[in-house]
Amino acid sequence: MISPFALGGGVPSLQQDNAKAFDLLRAPRGAQLLKYARKLRGFTQAESAASYGIEERTLRRWENNEFNPRWNDVISLLEDVYFMDIMQAIAGVRSMQAQGISV
Repeated sequence: MISPFALGGGVPSLQQDNAKAFDLLRAPRGAQLLKYARKLRGFTQAESAASYGIEERTLRRWENNEFNPRWNDVISLLEDVYFMDIMQAIAGVRSMQAQGISV
């Protein structure tokens, strides 16, 4: 049996593959979910914030990871403004990440 080390690069590529797999298993942050859903639905930050009753600055800070939104705000925005289930948003973000697309 040939060792993967003998073929060259066995461990580094395994480490890279594991890192990618770990990133896909990790749940997306609220910021990623909100930005994904907003862009998918074609809303501006101003429109989204007004629909939810918050300042545009607050939504911008959430999406830019300056502040972490509370999960009840994330779920409410997804459901009430973007008409999207949280599992849909998670699947969408993960799909984009798997393709190497930043959210």
